[in-house]
Amino acid sequence: MTEDFEYWIKYHQERVENFMMKFIKEETSNSLIHEVCRYASLNGGKRFRALLSYAIGESNQTDKIILDHIAAAIEFIHAYSLIHDDLPSMDNDNLRRGKLTSHIKFDEAQAILAGDALQSIAFQILSTPSFPIENEKKVKIIHILSNAIGVNGMVKGQSLDMENTSKIINKKELQILQNLKTGLLFNATGAISQLGIDTTANKDNTTICNFCTLLGKIYQITDDILDYESNDQTLGKTSGKDKKDNKFTYISLLGIEEAKKINLTYFKDMKKIINSIPGNTIYLEKLATKIYERNY
Repeated sequence: MTEDFEYWIKYHQERVENFMMKFIKEETSNSLIHEVCRYASLNGGKRFRALLSYAIGESNQTDKIILDHIAAAIEFIHAYSLIHDDLPSMDNDNLRRGKLTSHIKFDEAQAILAGDALQSIAFQILSTPSFPIENEKKVKIIHILSNAIGVNGMVKGQSLDMENTSKIINKKELQILQNLKTGLLFNATGAISQLGIDTTANKDNTTICNFCTLLGKIYQITDDILDYESNDQTLGKTSGKDKKDNKFTYISLLGIEEAKKINLTYFKDMKKIINSIPGNTIYLEKLATKIYERNY
């Protein structure tokens, strides 16, 4: 990774976190639930989904204020999903991003409520008058995002994940589960970021969404590989949980080497798509490579 790209990452990570902090301060009082929300959402995450939105915006020099709203909303949604994913009734994890999970740091009730609150804040951000796009586009963005994370999207993926724990499923079923649980939020990030670009043609929308779909697959398989090969200290969360909890992944289904081959194939296919995207795609390419090559 070049020094320029590392600076770009750091700048945009800080930018979206500053925006998120400002919005939480404006929209909530200084209460316990406020503290839990800040703890769960402003805790030094990699911000890959936010960075994806900013990288898409770089291709057409989209107004950063538009991207701030989209990136922050996506990150609040992601933070909410992690809080709930870590709960004792779900994956029952004690570590997230190298820190105690919210239900351990506070308690389960406050963690559940914080997840609910962060999801609500995301949609407040997308519907606020300070989000400088047409109301018609705001409605479309909210529609896309709510579909991606709801009963036919991320929530369904989480439900299938819980339902299929300790069960044997085939590759097609695994692909569906992982696409719902992880992929659709990546896809939605691409779709709603593109809606913020006035000059975007339908063909470009499809290309970006195809790119984001593959990126979501790569992110999830890489996550599964790291869970299998890495350790708690490197990951910042409990390693080896997939095997311990009898979760079905590409590793458990096909083995670690085959999982890596599939991941490499997806990465090569994604690189081809990047070449067909107009505008400045250097940050998209570097971000995709970073996600594929990451070690935590």
